[in-house]
Order: sequence, then C-alpha cells, then structure tokens
Amino acid sequence: MYRLEMSIWTFLFLFYIYCFLGWCFESIYVSYKEKRWVNRGFMKGPFLPIYGTGAVCILFFTIPLMKSYFSVYFISVVVATLLELVVGFLMERTFKVKYWDYSNNFCNYKGYICLKSSITWGVMGLLITYVINEPFAKFINSLNTYVIIIIDLLISIVFVLDLVNSFKAAYNLSKIINLNNKLMNELNEIKIVIMASIDEKKEEFAEKRANLAIEIKEGIEKALSYTEIDDIILEKIDELRQFDIDEHLKLWRDKAEDLKERIENIDIKNINLLKRNPSAKSRLGFVKEIKERTKRKKK
Repeated sequence: MYRLEMSIWTFLFLFYIYCFLGWCFESIYVSYKEKRWVNRGFMKGPFLPIYGTGAVCILFFTIPLMKSYFSVYFISVVVATLLELVVGFLMERTFKVKYWDYSNNFCNYKGYICLKSSITWGVMGLLITYVINEPFAKFINSLNTYVIIIIDLLISIVFVLDLVNSFKAAYNLSKIINLNNKLMNELNEIKIVIMASIDEKKEEFAEKRANLAIEIKEGIEKALSYTEIDDIILEKIDELRQFDIDEHLKLWRDKAEDLKERIENIDIKNINLLKRNPSAKSRLGFVKEIKERTKRKKK
C-alpha cells in the first residue's frame, strides 16, 4: 500500500493530473471515432474537469478503504454516477445543451447516467486507486510542500481563466439557442396563420368560382351574339384573375421571410464548444443545426 498525504494541495495536484489524463483519453477516443482530431471537452485547454473531480472524489473515499476491493468498487460506482448525474443535469439546465447523452444505452436515466457507464466507473475506480495513482502519489510525496503549492497556483491561474472563458462561451450558446427557439415558435405561429388563411381563401375561391360559372352561364343564355358571349367570358376571366391568394398572404409571407433571415443570421462564429462535443444535444433542437451551418460556412 502506498502513502498519500490527505491535504487540499495534494488533491488539487491530483485533480489537474486526472483532468489532463481524462482529456487525453477522451480526445484520442473521440478523434478515432470521428476520423479527425477533436480537442475534446468543455474547455479549450487540455482539461476535462469531470474526470479530475471524479478521480479526486473516488480517491478521497477509497484510499482509507484500500484493504477492501469491494468497498473501493462500490464507492467508485456510487460517487462517479452521482457526479455524472448532477453535473449533466446542471449543465443542461444552465446551458441548454446535453454534453453527453446515454439515451440509447440500456438502463439509463434521462441520458445523464447508465448502467454501462456506472460499471465502467467502478472498474476505473479500482485502476485509479490500486494502479494508476501509485506513481503519482510517490511523485507528489517526493516534492516539497511549497513546490506543490506553487505548481498548483500556476496551473490554477491558467485553469480558472480557461474555465471562465468557456463558461462565457457556453452561456452565449445558451442565449443563441433560446433566441432561435423563440424565433422558431414565431415562425410556427405564422405557418399556422398562413395555412388557416389559405384554407379560408380556398373556400372563398371555390364559392367565387361557382358564382362566376353561374353568371357566365346566365350571361351566355342572355347574349344576342357571339361577340357578346366573348365579352362576357373575358370579363369574368379577368375578374377571376384578380382573385389572388398570394397577394392576400403577402404580409404573412414577408414576415416569415424576415424571421427566416433573422434565424440564418444568428451569430455562431465564436461557438467552438460544439466542435469539441460531437455528441452534444439540446432539447430545443438547435445544436444539430448549428453544427451543420458551421460546416457549410467552412465550405
């Protein structure tokens, strides 16, 4: 069994180590699946905070219980699953985007957690506690306390700046998604009004056409010559042409075109979060559209 000092500076050091290792694992795995390099994660730098937080929480509870493999495994499952559930829920509630989604996995809860992920976290907890963490613990124990503090503070500066900028970007993204959702609701309302107007005009048009047919028939019957018949038919045809549904709906069509232009002009130039999260989803249904629009603009 190895020794590890249970201090805030030690765990902060480990937090950054596992943030980096998590970023390496996720970036390599996702890049392989996407067939292109993906700088995975919520932040721009090589940090994945959920891995760092998960590892530190697991170690905090499991190191005192290292004599029991079952206890380490069970605690790892519980701690990591709760962390994934809480973080996933809060991020979607705050930023309107689900950055991971287990909805298609067996035995999942709202896509935030699933049985397979929890089992994997338990195995990872065993590896971290008994295998992976030992060389890091020995390395940290070899350092002077003041050196650890200085390293922690230097990395913290970079980490916090990156985290603040990433939160700003995510907040901007949530505003864009909400704006798009509002515009789409307006557009749907206009569609409903347009369809209702078209149905109304169709009925009016059918009635008008029937009346014109009667008038033409009566006019022909009363006509005294072929010239009068031609004049009657031409007059009624011109009257029929003046009955224009498109003209009646021009106001609604213009408003719909204006809304469409506003939606297409939504600024997405500075949104990089979704590029780093290929599987990200939103209940408002705008994330996929942003990704596709970004690809089109690149071309």
